[in-house]
Amino acid sequence: MTIMESVSSSENHDIVVNGGDQNRDYYSKPELVTAVGTTPATPDDEMVESGTTTMHMYSELSSRDQMQYGKTKRGLSSRHMQLITIGSSIGTGMFLGIGSALARSGPLSVFLGFTFFSAFVLFPLMMCAAELCSWLPIRGSIFQFADRYVDPALGFASGYVYWYGALMLVCSDFTGTVSVIQFWDDKTNPGYYVLLTLGISILLNLVAVRWYGEIEFVTASFKILLMLGLICATFITMLGGNPNHDRYGFRYWKTPMKEYLEQGALGRFLGFWRVLIYAGFACGGPDVIMMCSGEVQNPRKVIPAATRKIYFRLGLFYIVGTLALGVICDASSQELVDALTSGSSGAAVSPWVIGLRSHGVNGLANFVNAIVLTSAWSCGNAYVYSATRTLYAMSINNKAPKIFRKCSKAGVPVYALGVVGLISCITFLNSSNSTSTVLNWFINLSTVSFLITYMIILYTYICFRRAMIAQTGDLSVLPFRTPFHLQPYAAWFAICFCFIIMLFNGFYVFWPGAFNAADFISSYFGIAFFIVTYAFWKIFKRPSFVKPAAADIYSGKQEIDDEEAEFIAEQEKRPKKFWDPVVDFIF
Repeated sequence: MTIMESVSSSENHDIVVNGGDQNRDYYSKPELVTAVGTTPATPDDEMVESGTTTMHMYSELSSRDQMQYGKTKRGLSSRHMQLITIGSSIGTGMFLGIGSALARSGPLSVFLGFTFFSAFVLFPLMMCAAELCSWLPIRGSIFQFADRYVDPALGFASGYVYWYGALMLVCSDFTGTVSVIQFWDDKTNPGYYVLLTLGISILLNLVAVRWYGEIEFVTASFKILLMLGLICATFITMLGGNPNHDRYGFRYWKTPMKEYLEQGALGRFLGFWRVLIYAGFACGGPDVIMMCSGEVQNPRKVIPAATRKIYFRLGLFYIVGTLALGVICDASSQELVDALTSGSSGAAVSPWVIGLRSHGVNGLANFVNAIVLTSAWSCGNAYVYSATRTLYAMSINNKAPKIFRKCSKAGVPVYALGVVGLISCITFLNSSNSTSTVLNWFINLSTVSFLITYMIILYTYICFRRAMIAQTGDLSVLPFRTPFHLQPYAAWFAICFCFIIMLFNGFYVFWPGAFNAADFISSYFGIAFFIVTYAFWKIFKRPSFVKPAAADIYSGKQEIDDEEAEFIAEQEKRPKKFWDPVVDFIF
């Protein structure tokens, strides 16, 4: 096949194709025409020879496949995307699980761990995700981008590693949900509550994505209000606004960094490192932005604006929230230690509730537990969505069986959702093991897979950047760019940071007398899973690494441009409401 230089002119940006003297607008996808006598390439994966390089061209479902299988729909607005992302990032980890990190490592270690992860990993990830998805907001963008810009084998591996990680987070969050319910009822077999919460999530994921977005908007709003309320309550009570009229300030920071496993400076560092690993589980967001990008309306405007707001709001919750937590709750509180030791459930083990109670603010346990219940369930629900869309996108890219392409009339991948629901049933392990033990397994399993996913996103962005420079000459055409010229240095630094955290994720199991087979497997299984999936595709399909000049930065773009133009035209016809500026400012 050959690329025919059927090109159009551009006012500002011209490049030469195959040594010819014709110009084309590199903001639009080049037309592909097969040579006479050749077999046309399939719409799923066209291979186009250009000079001495081979370009892999990808597209969305063909018209025939859309009629047979259906297609997901762009029904998410900016507020949906922001609240789904924030909602999936603030779960039981910030309300319940963080108590063990506080008791083990101390308030300063918790604050520094979340601050470091937010600044050195979360920020570069958010910016990379925004740059990638604002240029090409396609379905299944996490693995599709790796497939296009780096190596098809990496695309295959990243898709299944992220899918597996999302499934583990589904199990983790529904395990946390059961733990919260057990605060009120610890007599009933937890399996019944797993069935109830998971069943409701599956049913709600069957509705059109717009209504799914509304449900997540409401549940995420509750947890945001709770987080803001707890932060405000901390700073009010620390200044004496409590029933005891006690201006306690930073009283609990007398031992800011507690020792872990060893004494002295090494022990304090290990305590900080354990928090940093926990932050890798509790902090999230970029993956959900990328999964939502294929179903968000007006993506090139919404994604950059939403990403900025999401990052600063998550930064507020992670950094200010952990600071407030260390202020209000004593890391050495006997009530906290006893609750953790006895395996208490729900608000009984929440450091927020314990801290408020210690200052005379009683009666909040049931209220906090109810909000945390919606928080935990909302996180699990968000990752049911992510896992389903990942399997669907893998299918339309021929990396999963075609049956998972099937969508309902509402645009929901029904068979993919069914498989996610079935695999999520491993949450029923709660029925035969303690909730805290099972939760720890799922946390370890998901942490490594997400760290691998983050590194893939970051390296994919670096390769995308090289491809844009090689094919367009500069990056000014991008709808969004990271501020302060931080790229690609921020991406490289974040890759190194994630790699070190991943490598030492289970360091504590190697300490003398601390080895535990279950903890070792759950801490490092994700690495083995990634290596196996990557090697499988590399050995059996033998794809080559994608060169910057041959990377496909255009396929599927024209369809998105058309959808965007149609949406903007419809919005211009819509009557303006007086509250629109306020909504735009907030969301």
